[in-house]
Amino acid sequence: MGVVPSPRRLLSCPSWCVLDHGRLPGEDDAVHVSGALMVRHAVLRLCQPHDPGTGVREGPYVLVGAEAYSLHEAEALIDALTQLVDRAADLTPPSGP
Repeated sequence: MGVVPSPRRLLSCPSWCVLDHGRLPGEDDAVHVSGALMVRHAVLRLCQPHDPGTGVREGPYVLVGAEAYSLHEAEALIDALTQLVDRAADLTPPSGP
């Protein structure tokens, strides 16, 4: 089941934006936001602030809870987590006979 695009989707919205623009006042309406992914209690989303007047965009950023990571920082976080998981797997004894 896919995400249904908003009827108030702006032409400038990235393909992943699910925000119903025009309902939030001020700066909150000037951010593109993706649907959420969950890992335990952590909410993960993409966001991309934009200036509707100039069309200038920042990001996109990966939100992990309230923390915003640049794409480069998110890749570094993924690499670090992968290294930790790999190290832990090396220490886990094989199961079975």
